[in-house]
Amino acid sequence: MSIDRLAIAIVDGTQSRDLMIALGEEGFRATIVNATGGFLHDSLVTLFIGVEERCLPRLFMLMEECCPRRTRYVPLGVETAMASGYPTMIETSEGGAAIFILPVEEFRQL
Repeated sequence: MSIDRLAIAIVDGTQSRDLMIALGEEGFRATIVNATGGFLHDSLVTLFIGVEERCLPRLFMLMEECCPRRTRYVPLGVETAMASGYPTMIETSEGGAAIFILPVEEFRQL
């Protein structure tokens, strides 16, 4: 295998386990870095995946299958003392993946 691309994928922490299993079954190897962030401060996982350019379509397909976007409702911030009833909820989207592809000049595994 000739690694010529580095895929950096940021995925929802709850979806990362299934993705890692699928990547392993397809022969992709990844390094995991845990993080927290975003609007909801949910757990995120950053994956560094060395890959051949010709294998990128399969990688993207696995990520789409394992990391679908979904809708979530969250409270709209701090309620005031004058607000009555239930807090205002807003719809937000979570899950999915942000993927960056970088060219690799040289890859060595020691």
